[in-house]
Amino acid sequence: MNVTTKTGLAQAPETTMPTDPGPFDCMPDLLAAARVAPVIRIPYLEHHAYVVCDPELVRVALTHPKLEKDISLVPEWMRKPGLMVGSQPPPEYARAMIMSDGENHARIRRLHAPVLSPRNTERWGERVSVKVDGFLDELEKASAEGSVEVNVVTDYTHRIPLAFISEMLGLPLAAERELRSITDVMLYSSDYPARTEAVGALFGAVEGWVRDPAPLRDGVITGLLASSDGPDAAVSEGEVVVWTVGMIITGYETTGSLISAAIYEALRRPPQERPHTEEDIAAWVEETLRVHPPFPHPTWRFATEDLDLGGYLIPKGAALQVSIAAANREPGEEADSFAAERKGHGHLTFGLGMHYCIGASLVRLEAQLALRGFLHRFPQARLSTATDVEWESEWMIRRMSVLPAVLT
Repeated sequence: MNVTTKTGLAQAPETTMPTDPGPFDCMPDLLAAARVAPVIRIPYLEHHAYVVCDPELVRVALTHPKLEKDISLVPEWMRKPGLMVGSQPPPEYARAMIMSDGENHARIRRLHAPVLSPRNTERWGERVSVKVDGFLDELEKASAEGSVEVNVVTDYTHRIPLAFISEMLGLPLAAERELRSITDVMLYSSDYPARTEAVGALFGAVEGWVRDPAPLRDGVITGLLASSDGPDAAVSEGEVVVWTVGMIITGYETTGSLISAAIYEALRRPPQERPHTEEDIAAWVEETLRVHPPFPHPTWRFATEDLDLGGYLIPKGAALQVSIAAANREPGEEADSFAAERKGHGHLTFGLGMHYCIGASLVRLEAQLALRGFLHRFPQARLSTATDVEWESEWMIRRMSVLPAVLT
């Protein structure tokens, strides 16, 4: 039953979602919660967060001028150590692209655009291909030496974007293992003190490279640093730090999750039902983006005044999420609903409007190269029957942690 507020608008009904990380798949719970109402409230950090679930209302919320993302709007109760939103630095230090709006956002986006230009994306694709071939060679060698089963996540899917983003940023070769251990804790541990420590470790590592870039290879960080010198500096050192941290999280973790899910859906099917042509591969990746968004609820928005959203009151100051998981699906569609022929039609995984993911083309390219390479090299690969597939997630982020496969 809807409760009417003093404004005459309905109060969003309360339900629950799994807000703490754990070794489970959150997707069924997220979709069940989304069926309660077009807009819901969930208990969160002893307060409430609003979640928009209806596909059309999600589109409205993603582009609503009074639902803003600037870091200065984050209420004090959400600045809990160990939470990603609580790890954002104060705006006077630097704003991240994902937590900024207006001219701040436009400026940051302009400065990132050359890095992800079509010409650069083509060049990055060549480097991704090299990484893919190298890791496939390792898998092939392990299989030839008698390895019966591999965990595709740790041995392949997450190694590709981690190696690539490290090269793209110009990080020292030793940084890859360090970053993997830090981000695993930071995003998926239920131990909040440990997550806080991991956040500090990531920022500390990046700050160290920015302040002493001698160990760095030529890459995005050195390019940004070149823009931070002199009286006409385009960026500050603080911005280089914050933007680099953002690129590590979005360029590595979410891309690895996408590749894992795409290969998982292929291995669940007989070889003749898997994608073979370039068109098939591209469509398969789009459907994976639709069904398996790495961020089922992506980033926070905050109401700058009382809002009417589909007849529901979003009060001024409210913290709001959009359910990409629900918006990507048709009414009644269950969690396990991958259908390649849909080609991911209408998915909102990369967002909408001014905050549409600036790296979407590169993410798609990485996933297509990784999927194509794996299926070409191991056409008879199949899911292991001896080990279960495992997930880890909470309400905002989701990935496969174990994808057991027999390669031959």
